[in-house]
Amino acid sequence: MKNKKIIPLIVFALLIVGACKKERNTTPEPAKVNTVPEFFSENTVDKYGETSPVYTLIANNSSKISSPQDLDFNPTRQNELWIINKGIEAIGGSTVMITQPGTPGQQYDYRQDGNAWHFMSLPSAISFSNNGNWATSPNVLDANHNGGTYTGPSLWSGNLTIYAKPSGGNGSHLDMLHGSPFAMGIANEKDNIYWVFDGYNKYICRYNFNGDHGPGNDDHSNGNIHRYTEVVVKRNPAVPSHLAFDKDKRWLYIVDGGNKQILRMDITTGNKTADLPLKNEPLAQHWKIEGVNREIVINEGLKQPCGIEINGNRLFVTDYETGDIICYDIATKKELARINTGKPGIMGIKLGPDNKLWFVNANSSEIFRVDPN
Repeated sequence: MKNKKIIPLIVFALLIVGACKKERNTTPEPAKVNTVPEFFSENTVDKYGETSPVYTLIANNSSKISSPQDLDFNPTRQNELWIINKGIEAIGGSTVMITQPGTPGQQYDYRQDGNAWHFMSLPSAISFSNNGNWATSPNVLDANHNGGTYTGPSLWSGNLTIYAKPSGGNGSHLDMLHGSPFAMGIANEKDNIYWVFDGYNKYICRYNFNGDHGPGNDDHSNGNIHRYTEVVVKRNPAVPSHLAFDKDKRWLYIVDGGNKQILRMDITTGNKTADLPLKNEPLAQHWKIEGVNREIVINEGLKQPCGIEINGNRLFVTDYETGDIICYDIATKKELARINTGKPGIMGIKLGPDNKLWFVNANSSEIFRVDPN
């Protein structure tokens, strides 16, 4: 009789234990943090920072890299990287084009336009268009260097038989509009349309060069300048404030360097509210635009933001002061990951055709690629 009482108790106990085990097994496991492929290998880590990427040196001053401010890939030719050097105000900046960067066959082509003193004075950024042209923004008050405000973005040709070759005129530039002194960043929308950080007037502008005037000519009268006076920004004189354009979602992302924050604006919004008086030159359009949707994306955790890039729902920002590259989730505006390059002075950043991040360091005059470890 005792055995018959013990057996049901044992069975009951086993059932209780089984139930407890079943309950534990059905408890959801903590969600793993998704890795950022540009920083880390897909299945390497569950927590950011445990495995640092490798920073592969692509070029330095031995390839005539000198205080580089920004970089971009030419979308019309395969694996061709361009870097913009700062130079000095009275002489102008320069470019280094690297073909097959990061490979044993890598070669560089250094060029400085004959009239860079005006058309590329203290360039802060470079941006390529889908048509093979590219533009630069000047961090200078007056491109004539005589106390005026005759300064703005310049348009250049990606054709190597044109750029930095004698034209018999004003260098080899294709066009220039003179409405944005202390321009700290530039981003292409399409064709010859560019967005510019106007540090002098403290807002964002949209420049449309329309048809260029040809190498070395000087007719700027068909240009359009639209001034988004509500999108207020502040310049840090020593550090560019780069821009990135999301071509799919039509948002312009802005490094507001002086205020140490990231903004964005919906370029599909806003309307013309006034014709503005002409400055410095005749234009086809000189408009004031208001009613644009804009917002602050990031306003904490940055010492001195500079470079910016977009990849899908991820936003990458470089911090000039710390040498960090920070990745944010655009939808939630939360920081996803942060890596440290080990060198303050990091500026422009770009997603390459290899889906890896490339960046410049102005202090060390170096170009790097981020290779996930």
